[in-house]
Amino acid sequence: MSGAESPATSVLVVNHNAGPHLQECLERLRAVAGERGTQDGSLEIILVDNASTDGSTEAVREFQERASDPAPPVRLIPLERNVGFGAGCNTAAGHAAGRYLLLLNPDAWIDGPSLLLLEEALDADSRLGVAAPALRYPDGSPQFVWAPGVGVAGEAVQRFRNRFEGRVWNHALLPRLLRPLLGQGWFSAACLLVRRSAFEEVGGFDEGFFLYFEDADLGLRLARKNWRQRQVVGARARHARGVTTGRRGTRLLSPEVERFYRASQLRYYDLHRPRWERSYLRRRLRRKFGRVADDEQRTALLRLL
Repeated sequence: MSGAESPATSVLVVNHNAGPHLQECLERLRAVAGERGTQDGSLEIILVDNASTDGSTEAVREFQERASDPAPPVRLIPLERNVGFGAGCNTAAGHAAGRYLLLLNPDAWIDGPSLLLLEEALDADSRLGVAAPALRYPDGSPQFVWAPGVGVAGEAVQRFRNRFEGRVWNHALLPRLLRPLLGQGWFSAACLLVRRSAFEEVGGFDEGFFLYFEDADLGLRLARKNWRQRQVVGARARHARGVTTGRRGTRLLSPEVERFYRASQLRYYDLHRPRWERSYLRRRLRRKFGRVADDEQRTALLRLL
């Protein structure tokens, strides 16, 4: 696809049991696409379903049949097994035609003016690889979109920040103070516009991360290739958070998700952090896992080390 037939942005949604949140996400996307029409600034919507068991695939097909407006259809790619978020995004990107890729969780949504601001930011700076909106919870309260680079210092700072997520200074002033000390950091892939050429240059997501830390890893690899990343003033998105992992707005992890999280954390440290940090993390986790009451869960976690 090229010229007027090629969409400006391909929206990549990876779904796993998101239920009614997915339908709301798609309805809002089709509304945005309908506003833009079929010119060069149009959208295409690609949905990869990670072997959902909640009827998501059937619901999407019914949604398509009910749609009567001229907005583009949702291209559905059902997978036979859950390959994880990063691999699902890579699959969707392989079918995309847009010059920009909007990574969007199925429990997130963005309005047309905000998406346009993100696109204009990439249009204006050929070395800007990532444009991020501010994130809000459905009730309008602020949600973290940026975090310091993953490591012993960065994660300690983020644990402190987590206690004050609702404070305005934690989303504007503090990140500006932290970047000179802790580096560029990374942006959440809950809603993120990525230049396709930058995404392809670094090979997309590392599929070794099944869940969690894949966006931190992507941000780091983009930075190493000198791609700039920034939050765009005025652009906003809503994100329910935790719908596909069972967290539902809480930071507590289920036993299964805890294993995914820790496996990805350990992989990130093994790939990107110095030896002393890898050793420190394993000692800390060994103590933490040793206090888990459930024998089966404790054994599974300790096996990661």
